[in-house]
Amino acid sequence: MTAAADAVSDDVHLTAEFARALEVRGMAVATRRSYGADLAQFLTWLHDRRQTLHDLDRRTVRAYAAYVGQRGYAPATVARKLSALRGFSRYLTEVGALTQDVSSAVPGPRRRRRLPRSLRVDEVEKLIQACRGHEPLELRDRLILELLYGSGLRSQELVGLKLGDLRLASEELVLHGKGGKMRVVPLGEEAALAARRYLERGRPALLGGRPADDTAAARPAAASSPLLLSKSGRPLHTSDLRRLLLRYCKIAGIDRASPHMLRHAYATHMLEQGADLRAIQELLGHSSVSTTQVYTHVSGAHLRRIYERHHPRA
Repeated sequence: MTAAADAVSDDVHLTAEFARALEVRGMAVATRRSYGADLAQFLTWLHDRRQTLHDLDRRTVRAYAAYVGQRGYAPATVARKLSALRGFSRYLTEVGALTQDVSSAVPGPRRRRRLPRSLRVDEVEKLIQACRGHEPLELRDRLILELLYGSGLRSQELVGLKLGDLRLASEELVLHGKGGKMRVVPLGEEAALAARRYLERGRPALLGGRPADDTAAARPAAASSPLLLSKSGRPLHTSDLRRLLLRYCKIAGIDRASPHMLRHAYATHMLEQGADLRAIQELLGHSSVSTTQVYTHVSGAHLRRIYERHHPRA
């Protein structure tokens, strides 16, 4: 093997070691996957220039930033790609592959913070009422809608729910969020009722001929079994949530909505009813209250109505 081939092999090895380090640090799976693709793109670009990681300097990093910026990516994508490179550079410095963090001079593009689109209370009500059937899949879908809006779940948190995460006796949900962070959120009465109906008449039917989770033989593994199942008995994916939500939007006669919009509605409607922003932060699983503060802008129209109703000089 030539020296050049050895250097390329070393670069791939360092990238794989960085990926393992991110896993140990608890970075979310989806983010690690994106970073892996971003760094693979960077290595291809670097090797096409007949350079390796050991040749990395500020000029090379700036050239790559310019290359990414000219590819027509969305600002958020450019920001992620450069963030992946900055993190990788810091790691290379830590392990001694580089003598200095060469990416520190590369700023990420300024990202325009867009306010999340939400749904009105009446739109959410129409959406949930569009699913009123008693077939197994309809019982499952009703539970999904109740959980997305009633507990503010992320899509990945919802499809990742296990039977043991559902605590009907105390009406709580145990959620495993980004980076493996766990939190407990309340389960509303309507969601608890939908869960009982699904567990009694929906999930057993979706399991089909397989042994039920409450049999003596299966009981030790029941808590780790997926809560939500497809019609073939497999665990759901986030793409399944998007498809079923679009179907019920059409039935309800409202605009297209995503699972994340129901999460936004959950937070916005609670804020409009007087909930504390810090409490909403905990319920949503945001690591910083600055992320949650976007909802103070979303509910601005509601605050305006309160001002006009109660201030003597409004």
